[in-house]
Amino acid sequence: MMLSEVRLLFCVVCGAFLIGLGGCASSNQTEEEGADGEPRQSEVQSLGPDLAPPVRSIRTIQLYPGDDERRLPITSLREGPPLTLEFDLMEAQGRPLTVRFQHANRQWEEDLAPSRALESYTDDALVEYQSSRGTQVEYTHYTYRFPNDDIRFRTSGNYVLQVTERGRRDSVLFEQAFFVTEGEGTLEARLETFPIPGQQLPSVRPLAQFDPPSSLRGDPFGYTACFVRNGRFDDVRCEERPRLASQPRLEFEMDRRRAFAPLTADYTVDLGVLQGGRRIERTDRTSSPFRVLLEPDYARFSGGRPEALLNGQIVVRNAVRGRANPALTAEYVETTFAFVPPNEQPVQGGLTVAGSFSGMTPARGTKMRWVAGRGRYEGEVLLKQGQYQYFYASEDAALTEEMRRTQSRRRDNVYATFVYYEDPSRGTDRLLQVRSLQR
Repeated sequence: MMLSEVRLLFCVVCGAFLIGLGGCASSNQTEEEGADGEPRQSEVQSLGPDLAPPVRSIRTIQLYPGDDERRLPITSLREGPPLTLEFDLMEAQGRPLTVRFQHANRQWEEDLAPSRALESYTDDALVEYQSSRGTQVEYTHYTYRFPNDDIRFRTSGNYVLQVTERGRRDSVLFEQAFFVTEGEGTLEARLETFPIPGQQLPSVRPLAQFDPPSSLRGDPFGYTACFVRNGRFDDVRCEERPRLASQPRLEFEMDRRRAFAPLTADYTVDLGVLQGGRRIERTDRTSSPFRVLLEPDYARFSGGRPEALLNGQIVVRNAVRGRANPALTAEYVETTFAFVPPNEQPVQGGLTVAGSFSGMTPARGTKMRWVAGRGRYEGEVLLKQGQYQYFYASEDAALTEEMRRTQSRRRDNVYATFVYYEDPSRGTDRLLQVRSLQR
């Protein structure tokens, strides 16, 4: 099975310190009058693939373009760097695996047969792997880059790759989502800010202007612009009906009621160097794996400005210092997260820590335990040395309100604009352009 059953859920909670997360909301639509007098539909979507989670033996999955571990996994049909897939098998000896590809429409519904989406083969062998070198915990590191001579895409859009045991479709190790764009047409994006009463920082409304390629001009229908902040696809804001006052240029203007409110400051941890400071309170090198205790995070104090905009990605090669080829020599560390709730009292429904190490998905996070003697929650996660974003999730409404009231808001964010065209001749949504802005 290339895609699991689609559901209205894609909780990729990138760059956000989220409390009170009870799942993603389904699509909401409201109609309003546009400036040109035509009804216009605003849409907030939480549509995404129900990706198969990694099995216990798979760790540190990365998917990024070229050599930039912080960028979202977007490649082009015609130009640009290939995507790099890296992951670890927590076994001393590796073995060949298989990678397969499936196209999906913009709602992440499986649509085209692989033979219609790819020009060459529909799967490939993962044969580039090496054992770790001199590490306390042994593992095998895999690297795979695509498109390549065997895997070439003929159709743009949303894709899911699936890694399985060699030749066994029913033995899925994990799935990852990525995007292929055509780079067609001209996309201009900008951000508009406006104040909200009682809100410390202004909300942000992305705006986009798109000039379709000449082959698609004359048909202003079927276009959708989707806006994503910090790679957080559980909160996609889509506009299906552009303004037509300046044809052939299409103008996408998100309703102010759908604008992005400020985010609480997210947390980052840097395990590139296993020593005190940089959020590390204590390191124990006498155990195997090594153990690291992080400084506690407090509900009533901000997590501080993040060191980098990681876009929900894991950074290893560019984070681990003093080691040759960190992909093979970085250690796996038993990392203890600690969270102090208001008044050092347990919260309703418990607490989960999640982050880039869990695909930014709370459901794959680690349930924390209450330590009454310390008045805080603690939870352990086995992490490879590198940089990670993380957050805490709970259904406690009081904790949600406390965080909103006391946490500072992050000012730096990355907004990505995706322009799709529903092409009836191809039976799917083509991804024409993608642009990102930082503010």
